[in-house]
Amino acid sequence: AMAARLALRRAARAVGSGPAPFSSSLPWVIVPFACVVQWSRGITTAANELQVGAIVRKDGQLLQVTKHSYTQGKARSSGNVQVEYRDLRTGGKLQERLSPSDKVEKASLESEEYDYLYDDGTTATAMHPTSFEQIEFPLADLGPNAKRFIVEGMVLKVLSFEGKRISTSLPDEVELTVTEADPSVKGESVNNQFKSATVETSAAVRVPAFVEAGDRIVVHTETGEFVRRVR
Repeated sequence: AMAARLALRRAARAVGSGPAPFSSSLPWVIVPFACVVQWSRGITTAANELQVGAIVRKDGQLLQVTKHSYTQGKARSSGNVQVEYRDLRTGGKLQERLSPSDKVEKASLESEEYDYLYDDGTTATAMHPTSFEQIEFPLADLGPNAKRFIVEGMVLKVLSFEGKRISTSLPDEVELTVTEADPSVKGESVNNQFKSATVETSAAVRVPAFVEAGDRIVVHTETGEFVRRVR
């Protein structure tokens, strides 16, 4: 099955910018397959029950909770809830102070997985693994580390709202092959020593002394930090 998927990805890449056999004239198509995960529509929750990662709809904006804290009130005061959001459309941040009992509306979003195919440095193309529909989107949507860590076949997370794509993101972690690694410095603790290495995407990563060329490692795509060596 994996070999078949890789063959389909390469076939899709071969057609380049020409009309792809599975492509659509629409910039975004929602496919109702089993891999779609949907949040319930129209559900409200109290502000003090929000959790980091929750997505809410407020004044036409789609906001993801990135920070959430509760401050205990004094005497008869009920305290307050401090929430920090990230706007899923613009990437901007905003803060809000709420009463614990204030109601917020959870957004109805669909989450799908698409396989990354290729990019031209500006626009990226990904394919649905079941329907083979292809979508195009700005490579910048994947964040500043996309060019450093993206590889063919990487599974991307696509969020959509009412049939429109809201965001496309890299997975939290990616497994890469080390192509070059500096020699370890003698006399220093192997556990504490880090050195420079280059992975298959040509990105530079700081790795522990025990990592050598040819090793497979896991890197956090947001921070660019070494996570672990794959055994």
